Amino acid sequence: MGMGGNPMSASRPVFRTRLCDVLGIDYPILQSGMGGVAGPALAAEVSNAGGLGMLAAALLPADQLRQGIGEIRAKTDRPFGVNLLLSHDLRPPSPATAIPEATVQAVQAALNPMRTALGLPATGAHPAPPPDLVPENLQVVLEERVPVFSIGLGNPGPDLVTACHRRGIRIIAMVTTVEDARAVEVAGVDAVVAQGSEAGGHRS
Repeated sequence: MGMGGNPMSASRPVFRTRLCDVLGIDYPILQSGMGGVAGPALAAEVSNAGGLGMLAAALLPADQLRQGIGEIRAKTDRPFGVNLLLSHDLRPPSPATAIPEATVQAVQAALNPMRTALGLPATGAHPAPPPDLVPENLQVVLEERVPVFSIGLGNPGPDLVTACHRRGIRIIAMVTTVEDARAVEVAGVDAVVAQGSEAGGHRS
């Protein structure tokens, strides 16, 4: 899939910026990688419309991520992206034993009436830790050579940036401070997205 800069249609108005040339899109519009919402269908539609569609992958197991990438490619030949969270604060996931007992009991007490209504047994146990999906998902991103890799939280570091660039993958990093922007710039990302607290409350 080319990253060229040809407008989709001469009959439509085109607003080109340097970002369009870097990502191979017609309009400087990047769809957010919204977990649970940004699936293959939405990503393909945004890309077909001339923006950059984005597949949210933070909560997807590797096989579902690979399947989603295939679904996007079946619906568009335009550039698209995959979004992951690389924050060191989230990786690996904190063990459930780190949650204070009082917090666990308060949350379980709020959930147990719902469980009862659904015919499920009540519990006071600590939750199971979520799996660390990032390593396998990074491998899928590299193997599938997705056009754009978007990082919602965290710094990819120069090694991952180099691995992506060797495969023709562009990298976007989202930041919330000048310090973070400088850090990802040093790592060699292709574009930086400045975001505020309106971005789902994410802080890099």
